[in-house]
Amino acid sequence: MRLKMVFHLKKPELDIEYRRAFLSLLKNSFQQASPEVYEKFYGSGTPMKPFTFGVFLPSPVFKDNTILLKSTEITLNFSTYLSDLGIYFYNSLIRGKRRFVPYPLAGGNEMTLSRVSLQKEKQIKSSEAVFKTLSPVLARLHHKEHNEDEYLTKANQLFVPQVEEILRVMVEELLGRKERVEFTPVSLSDGIPIKHYGIFVDGTTGIFKLTGHPEVLDFVYKGGIGSRRSEGFGMLELV
Repeated sequence: MRLKMVFHLKKPELDIEYRRAFLSLLKNSFQQASPEVYEKFYGSGTPMKPFTFGVFLPSPVFKDNTILLKSTEITLNFSTYLSDLGIYFYNSLIRGKRRFVPYPLAGGNEMTLSRVSLQKEKQIKSSEAVFKTLSPVLARLHHKEHNEDEYLTKANQLFVPQVEEILRVMVEELLGRKERVEFTPVSLSDGIPIKHYGIFVDGTTGIFKLTGHPEVLDFVYKGGIGSRRSEGFGMLELV
């Protein structure tokens, strides 16, 4: 299930860590729509989330701590393979007059939801599919010996194996299947430094191919790819 939400900003700018604001909006919406759903995903521990999202910014100009925009209209795209979860989110957004209530942002800014719509999803029927990123993909590699995370890019020989390992764990944990998905780069960026929760992580954008069972590829298409998907990373579009 895919939703497209259009927001209007009070000022044509966003904090450099704008994903945190949208994550807060998602959490607040789930809490409003279903306390049980909120508790399941955010109550305790760090369970893997079955959704992803991406934010489209009009002609962004990146400063040290601020992103300047060409207009005050921004778009949040949300995707999940669980229709019930999408419905909870949708109902929370349109309930009463909530769509017209400004949501506070950093720096005295605010955003107001003006419209939300259900987007048509494409169908995957073959064992190969080509995707492009709608939000950067993170390939996080945890080093247990130092308790540190490294975010890999295509220049690292471990990038592809790590993406495939993240896919394996995601498919097994969320879909309950032991399936191998092969990741093949087509045209990927060298790496984009992104400030997120006070640190810089390297994200990857571009086009790649996945090979696997059609049902699994459809699952990835709807649920996203890579690490920290539920924080605004790894959303995909089918090419």
